[in-house]
Amino acid sequence: MRAKAVFLRAARQAGMILLVALIPAAIAAMFHPRHPGWSREQAVIREVEWTAVRQWCEPVLMVDARSAAAYARGHIPGALSLFGGPGDGAMAALVAAWHPGTRILVYCDSPRCDAAQSAAGRLRRELGIEEVYVLKGGWSAWVEAQTREP
Repeated sequence: MRAKAVFLRAARQAGMILLVALIPAAIAAMFHPRHPGWSREQAVIREVEWTAVRQWCEPVLMVDARSAAAYARGHIPGALSLFGGPGDGAMAALVAAWHPGTRILVYCDSPRCDAAQSAAGRLRRELGIEEVYVLKGGWSAWVEAQTREP
C-alpha cells in the first residue's frame, strides 16, 4: 500500500511540473513574432533542393512569395509573383497558369524566410493543389546554384 501512495504522489508531482512548464510555453508560442505554423498543411509542405527540381520531368510552376519590390529586382525566370500588391490579380494569374499535373514550387528570400511555407500552405488549403513544394534555401539558394552551374 505504501508503494502505491508513493507512486501516486510522484505522478501528481510530475503532472504539476508538466503543467507549470506548459503554461509559459503556450504563452510564448502565442505571442512570439515567429511562432511556428500550427496548421497541418504547413507542417507537411516538403522542401526540395534546386538540384532535385532541375531533374523533375513534369512541368513546374514557380511562385515567388517575396515582396513586389524583391520580385522586380530579380526572380527565377518564368516565376509568378504571388504578392504583387493588393487587387493586382496575382492569385487569378496563378490559377490560370496552373494545370493538373503541374507541380508548384514556392520560394522566398532565404532559409530564414517563412513566406514560402505560408504561401504553399495557402495554395494547398485554398486551391486544393497537392503537388506544392518549397524551394529549400529560397531565392538565395537559387542564385548560389546559378553561380556554380556552367
